[in-house]
This record gives sequence, structure tokens and C-alpha cells, in this order.
Amino acid sequence: MSNVDEPVASRAALSQRLAQSPAFSSLGLHQFRYLLAGTATSQVGGWMEEVARGWLVFELTDSALQLGLVAFIRGITTLAVSPAAGVILERLDRRRLVIFTQSVPAVVSLVIGLLVASGWVEIWHLYVLAVIVGADTAVSMPARQILVYDVVGAENLTSAVALNAVAGNVARIVAPSLGGVLINVAGTEIAFYGQALFYSLAVAATVMLRPLSHVEAVRVPFLKGIREGFYYIRRDETLSRLVLMNVIVNVLIYPYVTMMAVFAKDILDAGSTGYGILLTGAGFGAIPGGLTAASMQGRSGKGKAMAVAALLYMTMVIAFSLSGVFVLSFAILVVAGIGWSLFVTLNQTLLQLRLDDAFRGRGMAFFNMAGGLTPFGNLGMGVAAEQFGAPHSVASFAVVGLALAAFTGIASRKMRRL
Repeated sequence: MSNVDEPVASRAALSQRLAQSPAFSSLGLHQFRYLLAGTATSQVGGWMEEVARGWLVFELTDSALQLGLVAFIRGITTLAVSPAAGVILERLDRRRLVIFTQSVPAVVSLVIGLLVASGWVEIWHLYVLAVIVGADTAVSMPARQILVYDVVGAENLTSAVALNAVAGNVARIVAPSLGGVLINVAGTEIAFYGQALFYSLAVAATVMLRPLSHVEAVRVPFLKGIREGFYYIRRDETLSRLVLMNVIVNVLIYPYVTMMAVFAKDILDAGSTGYGILLTGAGFGAIPGGLTAASMQGRSGKGKAMAVAALLYMTMVIAFSLSGVFVLSFAILVVAGIGWSLFVTLNQTLLQLRLDDAFRGRGMAFFNMAGGLTPFGNLGMGVAAEQFGAPHSVASFAVVGLALAAFTGIASRKMRRL
């Protein structure tokens, strides 16, 4: 065998070994590895944006309400655009859409960084940023999720979704800490420049991607397509419950992330560096959570595991809200991350496995509308935090979410049998 052939043979042997492991079977597909690289770099960019935006809002306004308001504007835009995004996803090439929607935040991040560096940045600039990123997210998130299915198919979907989530959560560990340190050492604008760089790397990785399957474009009028997608989800009780579980988590639980700057500064006295570290806590836990989900490739009991994971996540968020010790808060977030990652992975996997190809774009767009509903939770939690304090507001929202998730998930026989 020549020296040139040896690397090729080594890669083929590695792919074969990975394909034989249920948890890592999707890594045996080299096209999925391109997708994974794009996910990791885009997630680094996204989490750096989360850190930089949150800290900049708090620097400009010193207001928990403004933190919630900016997140509200972003999410409400995602909510408004999502129904149309589903129809777009079934008409246009998904890979090209992902390339475009990763290029937009790269440019916007660069502009905001320049505004910060020049001293011209104002809170209304962040409102505009929220609108642009919100509209972009409405298309990019379901497009990337569907690309996972297009690349690996149903056979390796659980493994692929889980490993995609793990890659995103490795980024969640790296990016917030990196963003917090950059803000502390070099200023907020550097974190925005970092976002632009990582989004650009995600574009490069996606350009290399060649999906293995292509679905015929669905040509329906926009309004008719939106209506058909809505009724398709509503008619299927299992799909409806899966979407509702996602809504509960996004509206009542996930908004605690927007309050993290308040916890870091006012409750735990940890500063910007501590703020970034706290945001990585759930990311650390999400790695074993994602690998656990990946190991369920080809196994039953995913519905029951998903519901239990949601309850674990919510219980840990309640515990976090009651903690006044930085180290303990971080440890709680790690455990919360295990539940969060396992829930998110199985929730999305079960939905994609049940969707028909003709409704995959619209189904995933409606599923991701839950992220567009998050701003209502952000705004409500921000108002409650102004009146009663961040710890009490986060705990109250999580208790309500825990009760609703128990009823929607673990109490349903259909969900337990998935």
C-alpha cells in the first residue's frame, strides 16, 4: 500500500468502527462530520452573541427588564417568521439557506462590534440586532436540524441529533467562558468580533457539505402551506404533545438564562468572568446527557426518558434559583445540563422520526416556534424579577413548568410508549 493510500485506508477503517457503535454510528458518515463542524462553530458564535448581548444590555441599562425586553424582541420576531420559514424550507435548497443564514449574523456581529468600539452603541441598536437575528434564527435553526436528517436518514438519526447536540454544548462550554474573559480583558467589542469569525468558519464548513438525500420541493401557496402544516401537527396527538413539551421548556424554564447576568452580578457577586462560567455549567452536563441520548440509538423507551429528563432539568433550575453560593450554583447547572440535553435530543429525534417528508420543513418550523415563544417567558420573568427579584421569579416559573411537563409527558401513556 502506498503512503498516499494509507490515510484513506485509515479513515475508512475509522468510519467502519464508528458505524458499528450505535452511539457513534453517524460519525461513520464523512458528510455528517462536515455538518458537525459547522454546528460546533456556529454554536460558538451563537453563545458568544448570548454573552456579549446580555452583558452589553446590562452595561447600558443595568436593568433586568431590558434583558428580558431585548430577548423578547428577538424571540417575537422568530415567532412571526417561523410559519413562513417552514414553507421556505420545503421550497429552497436547505444547505444554501444555512450558508446564507450563517452569513447574516456574521455581518451583524461585526457591525455591532464596530459600534461598541466607536462608543456609538445605544440600546436601540440591540433592538435592531434582536430583530435581524430573530428572523435569521427562524430559518437557520430548522434548516440545520433538517440537514441532519437529510445527511444521515432515519437509521442513524438518534445518534446524529445527540452528537450534534454534544458538539453544540462543547461550544456552549468554550464560548461563554471565552466571551466572558474577552469582555473582561479586551472589551465587549472583541466578543462581537469573535462571533463574526466563528460564524464565518461555520459558513466554510457548510459549503463543504453535500447531503446524501434530496426531497422534492413542495410547491404550495404560502398561506395554504402554513395552514396545512398547523393542522398536520394538531391532528396528531403525539406530535402535538412533543411540540407542547418543547413550548413548556422554552417559555417557562429556558428564560432563566437571560437572568444569568443578574445572578452573576447581584446574587453571586461573580462579575463578567463568573457570568461566562455560569453559562458553561449546563454545557458541561449536556455532554454526558447527549452521549446518553446517543446510546439510545435503536432502543425503545425514548418517550419516557425524555419526560424524566425534562423533570430533572426543571428541578435543577429551581435548585439553582435558591442557591447563593457560586460553586454550588455551577454544580447544579451541570446536573441541569444533563436533563436539558437528554430532553432536547430525544424531543427533536422523536418528532423527526414521526414527521412525513412532505411536512418536514413545516413541522420543524412549527416545532421551533417554541423558541419564538421564549420572549414571552423572558419578558414575564424580567417583569417578575424587577418586582420580586430574580431568584423568586425563576423558581416560580420553573414550578409551573414542572407541573405542566409532568402532565404532558410522563402522565401520557402514548408518550411513555414512544
